Amino acid sequence: MGPLPAAVYWRRRWVAVGSMVAVIVAMTWGIAALTSTPDEPETARRTTSRAAVSAPQETSPPPAAPPYAALLPATLPSAAQPTGAPQPGAAGSVPPTASIPEPLVVDDAPPTTAPPPTTTPPPTTPARPVPCTNDMIAVGAEVVGPERRVGERMVLRLVVTNSSTQPCVRDLDPVRQEIVVWSADGSQRLWSSNDCSSAKGADPRTLAPGQPLTFTVRWAGRTSAPGCPQRRDTVPAGEYRLLTRVDDVISPPTQFVREP
Repeated sequence: MGPLPAAVYWRRRWVAVGSMVAVIVAMTWGIAALTSTPDEPETARRTTSRAAVSAPQETSPPPAAPPYAALLPATLPSAAQPTGAPQPGAAGSVPPTASIPEPLVVDDAPPTTAPPPTTTPPPTTPARPVPCTNDMIAVGAEVVGPERRVGERMVLRLVVTNSSTQPCVRDLDPVRQEIVVWSADGSQRLWSSNDCSSAKGADPRTLAPGQPLTFTVRWAGRTSAPGCPQRRDTVPAGEYRLLTRVDDVISPPTQFVREP
């Protein structure tokens, strides 16, 4: 083996083996230290994580309102996201449902309300016109062209008007109406539309308030008498008056002149 005793060589071998074991243990411990952390820091991190989860989140103050915000109602919903709401992109979060924003209404604007439904009353049957009494009608006398020459026919008119405020019915039978020419002083009856006329028959007319109704005759300028005698004289030139009537309602006189 060599000049040294055998015990020396055995000690050298044990030292070499021990050194190799120590190197292997040191390498193993170093690798383990690099791949893991001590228990105490791990526990501290877990405690800090739990505290962060359990602590309430601090909410930042809302942004300052614009100057016109004082005109808006105080009851409008806030646009800030409520505390604890899931953040966009967080695990397990659900996208919020889309909603239509409500229009802003100024405080002094009156609320809009729908008008109440209108109900149309059922049509009513108009009342039947009442009979025209003498107090409800007015009778007038008209001469078309108040000056006519002798020998010319004159147009004479009877005008009846409803002077009341409601429609009424009046029988205007030709026998009930009359157009009469009198002397200027009203002492002599010269001609009547009923003397030589045979027209008769009921003729009910509905007169609206203020509505005039006109009956016209053409006078030949000759006299007449009840029963229509054959002798009829020409009315000479001069001044005359015209009166008309419906039953016993008589018109005011209307003056006219016959020229020679």
